[in-house]
Amino acid sequence: MNWIFVALIAITIFSAYKYVSALKEKYELLNTLNEIKQQVQVLENDKQNLSRELDKERQLADKLTDQNSGLKENLRASIARLTKLFVDTEKAQKSLDDLQAQFSLLRAENSALKDQYTQVSSENETLKAKLGSAAELKKALREFRKQIGKVGKEIKQKTQGKPVDGNRGFIIKDGQPTISPNKVIKIEVTPAPAPAKE
Repeated sequence: MNWIFVALIAITIFSAYKYVSALKEKYELLNTLNEIKQQVQVLENDKQNLSRELDKERQLADKLTDQNSGLKENLRASIARLTKLFVDTEKAQKSLDDLQAQFSLLRAENSALKDQYTQVSSENETLKAKLGSAAELKKALREFRKQIGKVGKEIKQKTQGKPVDGNRGFIIKDGQPTISPNKVIKIEVTPAPAPAKE
């Protein structure tokens, strides 16, 4: 009987030892579990913080993308304006070159006109001096009449004995006169009879 009692005590001690070991292991596991839960919570907090930061970074990236698009549009517009300015500058330079060429031409013409004016003024002064006196004026009129007489004589000499071309007032058809210059046509006009008196 003693050995049963000893066996029961041994079983009880063994069971108590196992129970204490199990409790100890349980508490260790609970502590480990709590530590893991705390670590999980910390990780969750880190995850949320990282998620918030990621969202902020995404928003910042979207904002930067929008700004970049706006800057690209501004750059394109600036390039277009610069291109237009270059074209306008080239046109203005060409116009300026043309104007300078015209100005040089006008300056040369002006210089020639000044020379002509000087010459004409000199001739005018000479003529004034010449025609200022009555004797010189009479002399100039005599010279002018002589020249007119010479021209009249030359015209008469050239036209004498030569038939004058033309149709003498007759109609021209197809570039040719309808009547030859040597033919003479006589036109008679008969008056209409007088109306009868009532």
